[in-house]
Amino acid sequence: MKKRSLIFACFLLVVGLALGLWWWYGDGRQFQWDAVDFKPNQGETSVKKYNRLGETKSPYLLQHKDNPVHWFPWGEEAFQAAREENKIIFLSIGYSTCYWCHMMEKDSFEKQEVADVLNQHFISIKVDREEHPDIDQIYMDAVVGMTGQGGWPMSVFLTPDLKPFFGGSFFWQAQFIQILNNIQQTWQKEPQKILASGAKITDFLREKTGGAAAEISIGLLKKAFAQFQQSFDKTHGGFGQAPKFPHSMNLALLLRIHHRTGNREALGMVTQSLDAMAVGEIYDKIGGGFHRYATHDDWNEPHYEKMLYDNALLAFTYLEGYQVTKNKNYAEVVKGIFRYFLGEMTDPQGGFYSAQDAGEVGKEGEYYHLNKENRAQAEPPAKDDKILTSWNGLMIAALAKGYQVLGDEKYLKAAQASARFIQNNLYKNGKLLRRFREGEAKFDGTLEDYAFLIHGLLSLYEADGNADWVHWALKLQTKQDEIFWDEENGGYFMGDPNDPALLVKKKELHDGATPSGNAVAALNLV
Repeated sequence: MKKRSLIFACFLLVVGLALGLWWWYGDGRQFQWDAVDFKPNQGETSVKKYNRLGETKSPYLLQHKDNPVHWFPWGEEAFQAAREENKIIFLSIGYSTCYWCHMMEKDSFEKQEVADVLNQHFISIKVDREEHPDIDQIYMDAVVGMTGQGGWPMSVFLTPDLKPFFGGSFFWQAQFIQILNNIQQTWQKEPQKILASGAKITDFLREKTGGAAAEISIGLLKKAFAQFQQSFDKTHGGFGQAPKFPHSMNLALLLRIHHRTGNREALGMVTQSLDAMAVGEIYDKIGGGFHRYATHDDWNEPHYEKMLYDNALLAFTYLEGYQVTKNKNYAEVVKGIFRYFLGEMTDPQGGFYSAQDAGEVGKEGEYYHLNKENRAQAEPPAKDDKILTSWNGLMIAALAKGYQVLGDEKYLKAAQASARFIQNNLYKNGKLLRRFREGEAKFDGTLEDYAFLIHGLLSLYEADGNADWVHWALKLQTKQDEIFWDEENGGYFMGDPNDPALLVKKKELHDGATPSGNAVAALNLV
């Protein structure tokens, strides 16, 4: 275990830094595709066409169940239809609380004129990125490689063998119809151009999937700190310009730099950021919990959706900030986060729900502008009540730490209840499943499901001393190694490398909205 941990840590630090620099600073535009006028071949298929999303459990997919588009969920039935009819796949990826996903549905997917083009000339697939993070990340890498940027909704066009050749994010209806017409005409007249582009981009993705391990150097931390200095907002805290995201992992690393080196500048970046976020509108001072991001540099005018992972990570960071500074305001923020999730976002059986929406399209945030009394009379925004193993693992860790730092036993009980929920509902035949909703547990666990849950279980053991959590964590670690470990180059693949539907064997080596599964796996091993 120790040898593997050391090899893996070397691999992660060097390759992760290299990939991170490519992601943020590469021009990302080497695969621009020049559309030409064109129409696809019309083959026959045994697959019946209709909107299948009403047969799913995903709140995001169910939002689209009444669209006139003949949506498929991700799976072999859709792939078979694309192969048999020799049609381009339109892949749309999003999540239930995504504002621009709602907008693209309203502007395009609800419109019959858009559906007519999609239904005649394309196989349309909807993916909930929260159910399939491995699929989402593969095609996000492709979109960033083609356009230099990415976001949701993600709109990607694939060859019948799942290779991406063109993509973007949100498109207004007129632009989207023009893109559809251009692609279907080119597929009819010059399919070799599309096939060549898909092959080239797939080769690009495979080249970016990892590399060999190398020696650990303190210079990597120095480079990271220098990047933090460069991107830090000295006026409002946080990093970069609006839209401003919390970047909890940056703050956590800065706290560790301060702890190990006494670097006061590192601590100052953390405290300024925590102070500013706590007074900004990004924090819901009435209901508790953080909204996803702010549209202004001063942490005001947020996008109002609330995510489980954001709040788990921020609770952990505010707890560590409180431990270092003894600033009672940080403890109060944590109590607000936990009050919200324990009171409004907990399943009766113990698991935590994934998110709460910003509100109806055109009325986003209205609920959160009400005072406490008026909120009690108003209809709250919809909740995404699916329960994800990975995100629950993050909240288990935060609650366990909350009990240790703040001494409130209800935090420990909530963490234990979530862990037992996963054990009873999302752990089958020695393997984790990813998502539970309305009695259905589905989708094989990804690396982050194993790594984040192990992290939560180890934190829970530190809080209550129950060795059963460690024993389960060890079983999960063994299964994680068996499924995801790369014997040749080290590190863990994001999804099962033997899954034929995954275009490339992807390794996630940088932190995004959630920590890198590889980073958390490394932390679990040391």
